[in-house]
Amino acid sequence: MTGLLIGLACGAGELFLLTRLTKALLGGDTFKTLVFVMGKIVLLAAGLVVITLFFRQDLVWFGTGVASVLVIGAFIINIVARKRAKGDR
Repeated sequence: MTGLLIGLACGAGELFLLTRLTKALLGGDTFKTLVFVMGKIVLLAAGLVVITLFFRQDLVWFGTGVASVLVIGAFIINIVARKRAKGDR
């Protein structure tokens, strides 16, 4: 279960960086885009290294945690953005 907790934390960081990456892409800022992409790669690699070295039996839980936070978080962000757009009209 340690893998799940690390996966949830890593997924939350990935979601945060994903939202920043999206804003940088839409803004056309190439340097920020590169920084956020590299940050996402480093964060995921660091999580995978820790899980692989110390908690190998929890590797599936790690993947489940990362994926669930990304999917559920993106869904919630989309709903909040739609409600804000309807309120602005």
